[in-house]
Amino acid sequence: MIRDYFRKLSSLFSRNRRFPEKKVLVLEGGGMRGIFLTGVLQAFTDRGYFPWKMIIGSSAGALTGSAYAAGQIYLARDAFFTELLSGKFINITNILNNEKHILNLDWMVETIVRGREPVDIARLKKSCPVVITATNCMEGNYPETVYLNSKKDDIYTALKATAAIPFLYRGFVQYRDYQLLDGGLLDPIPYRHALDLGYRQEDILVVVTRKKGYRKKEESFWVKSLYESYYKDRKYRFLVDAMESRFTMYNRMLDDLEGKFSGIDVLYPPDDFNVDRLTRDDRRILHGFEQGVEAGKGFLLSLI
Repeated sequence: MIRDYFRKLSSLFSRNRRFPEKKVLVLEGGGMRGIFLTGVLQAFTDRGYFPWKMIIGSSAGALTGSAYAAGQIYLARDAFFTELLSGKFINITNILNNEKHILNLDWMVETIVRGREPVDIARLKKSCPVVITATNCMEGNYPETVYLNSKKDDIYTALKATAAIPFLYRGFVQYRDYQLLDGGLLDPIPYRHALDLGYRQEDILVVVTRKKGYRKKEESFWVKSLYESYYKDRKYRFLVDAMESRFTMYNRMLDDLEGKFSGIDVLYPPDDFNVDRLTRDDRRILHGFEQGVEAGKGFLLSLI
């Protein structure tokens, strides 16, 4: 009996194993919390699991999803343990200097996406489409989500735009007629986009970077003050409104994911996942990666 069990387990983890197919992979962002996504996708890669017709990602979810689709998840993994821990990417000392970025996304793109071993754009374009969320913030208008596509759009600009967190990234990312910021501002867990495209709930796997039951709190007085000071020009009033009401939109999205759309499979980090958006502790990052790997393996085991 024990021998049969291990034979079955070995068969499960064979690269030729055929799993029941999902069609859409949705990846939440979250800055350094994306290490959990990376662990999940490492487990999928190690076991040859790639049934996707489409990947949809926001911020860190877009970066890890692109690396996974290009067959290079190790680029995201290694970046979390090296470049993204350096002071060249996150510089909190710039918080009171409106001329300097707190998140240096130009450096990120040049060092990680276009670095010594760049993302294989040719292979990425041959893979399933990776849809990358970004927020268009035209002056005097309420922000709206745009969905950039690895098949049609400039991948470097898209990955920079989706990670351009308001205030932490100074200014906007200009692309075509768009003035872009963080894709997570209005659509942080873009499963509704998959539903709008006609996919069924059971076709979709969502990987989030907050534990089950988490709900976002309203921004503090001090954070609101920073936003309002930086975007003080009245032409950005709708952007400020969107940032200050984001917690209600995010919580409603989680409510629907746990209730109205309960047919969607969701992978959550465990309760002791201890990585935040700006974490730079390499031990916490390593543990978060290992937790992602275990969650990915657990999901595959559930498909038997």
